[in-house]
Amino acid sequence: MKDEQSQALDSSFLLPPSPFRRITATDFVTPPELADWSLAASGAGRIGGVRLELVPGAEGTRLADCYQQVPLRVLPPFHFGPGQPSLVYLLNPTAGLMDGDAQLVQFRAGPGTRAVVTGQSATRIHPSIRGFSTQQWIIQVAKGAILLVLPGPAIPFQGCRYFQRIAIDLEEGADLVWGDLWFAGRYERGDASERFQFQTIVQQTVVRRAGRLVFRDRFCWRGPWDEATAAWHFGAGPACGSLFVTGSIEDNGNSARFATAAGDTCLRWCGESEAVVAGLVETALRAAGEKSGPTWLAQNDLGPNHWFASSPKGTSECDYL
Repeated sequence: MKDEQSQALDSSFLLPPSPFRRITATDFVTPPELADWSLAASGAGRIGGVRLELVPGAEGTRLADCYQQVPLRVLPPFHFGPGQPSLVYLLNPTAGLMDGDAQLVQFRAGPGTRAVVTGQSATRIHPSIRGFSTQQWIIQVAKGAILLVLPGPAIPFQGCRYFQRIAIDLEEGADLVWGDLWFAGRYERGDASERFQFQTIVQQTVVRRAGRLVFRDRFCWRGPWDEATAAWHFGAGPACGSLFVTGSIEDNGNSARFATAAGDTCLRWCGESEAVVAGLVETALRAAGEKSGPTWLAQNDLGPNHWFASSPKGTSECDYL
């Protein structure tokens, strides 16, 4: 059964009265599976995030209100000309999510905005000793906006406890593409491999349109996994990906696809990390482009130091591993 705190927060997506209010531990949901654990007792440098509002501008989508609190930062949007989306980078200057860390990403994409929001690297989830870590997203997308969110792969280290929560509210006529990527851990390490050696991972995605629930995806993985358990969840590969797209889109033959009762689409990938990343990112960019006309970020606007880069033909490849 879903806990009351999670129910209350899942039904409220609006930015707080002051977007510049400090982010504290009270802004985060704790799932029932991690109720015996806590976030950092001292939040300085450990509990933070960003609150943003995206609005249209003469050069493309820009930031209006913007609040940043260590450990997260946001770069001013990159613009690429008429018809192209703006690119918004979220930066974590630390080594990843340590035990007790909590990161909140809360923003609204206003009417007429076109944006890709992405992290600059994978999310490394470090071992948990006394508590758990969490990254939580609260997103509102207005009518006429097209938003593509690719946070980057999550890499759970041995013994970590982690909660990822995504709460999305869509107005009628809003378009969204959201992508999730999960890796097995630091697995290319010989005898020191951390392949599927996490302790607990809880993931929850809730999407509402005009206040009505249209998509909910939740799992709780309890590790460490042996080979048989890992194969049951992931198949033979060390990575999986999931893409939610408003409206209908066909896959390119390398994913599992199902349509929701509300007419939206969910696609899933399992396999080698490079192939899963490439399939998900290529499909995500194509889906966003089909909603607005031009192919998004088709001229290698994402630098080669990013966890993925798009090719001149509009396809994508993984540059992370």
